[in-house]
Amino acid sequence: MEESSLYSIAGHTLCVVGTPEVTGLKTLPGFPVFRTEEGTAEWTVRFGCDVAEPEGGTVLSTFDFEGGVIHSRFVRKDDEYYYVMEPADVSVPTMVLHYAGGDHVEATRAANATMLRFSLWMSVGMMGMASGMLLIHSSTIVHRNRAVLFLGESGTGKSTHTRLWLKNIPDAHLLNDDSPILAIEEGKPVVYGSPWSGKTHCYHPYRFPLAAAVRLSQAPHNRIRRLNILEAVAALQPSCPPALAQDSHFADGIMDILSDTIAQIPVFHLECLPDADAAHTSHDAIFGKLEN
Repeated sequence: MEESSLYSIAGHTLCVVGTPEVTGLKTLPGFPVFRTEEGTAEWTVRFGCDVAEPEGGTVLSTFDFEGGVIHSRFVRKDDEYYYVMEPADVSVPTMVLHYAGGDHVEATRAANATMLRFSLWMSVGMMGMASGMLLIHSSTIVHRNRAVLFLGESGTGKSTHTRLWLKNIPDAHLLNDDSPILAIEEGKPVVYGSPWSGKTHCYHPYRFPLAAAVRLSQAPHNRIRRLNILEAVAALQPSCPPALAQDSHFADGIMDILSDTIAQIPVFHLECLPDADAAHTSHDAIFGKLEN
């Protein structure tokens, strides 16, 4: 019988089934922090299944990661979804995930840690959408028991800006540096830490109410502006999983979550330098307003 283990992620219990994969997760950075012995599985990812990419499906998205080491594609056929990871090294088996909706994902074996980590990221992203939660590309600070999402394309300076908060803003802590989870609970946006934090090993299984979101861009000055509703949607949407955003079903779920978020919290655009004043500028705009 295949070994299984439970993980508590964003208030939900994920069951991972598959002896090699469960063994790998015991030492994969991030996941041991979320391991639990309690709860009943709400989501299941079962590895070692006989799954193949369908013929005649619609390719919704393609992208490379790990510097081109793995080529991936997201495919829809009828109302079912397939996520394919094809390594550049032909000696490494291609991995296929299959999601037909609901709370269950089937997958072939994960040949390495990268495939294992990313297959679970995609699985939680798909299953979690029905529960009103969204993995969002962000570096996330917690201050005064509220979370702030710092958004931007890779290389924009998200991690640099949050490091400036850690250095210059008392009582600021990093929750996650790559892929926290945004959720709507009782009509309010909250943010959870996750097992996916990019190159920064920052794994915290905590939940905080969301105070604000800030889209960053580099500039020769520090200037912050609150965005209107349309601008706020445009600021948040690029940080949502691009593969899911290409599908009408998942795109609708993304927009529902973003709409509920924007209705509750301010969204800013920060033009900034990589200096201490930039951290104070964003801090004062967010928490100064909340205290008044």
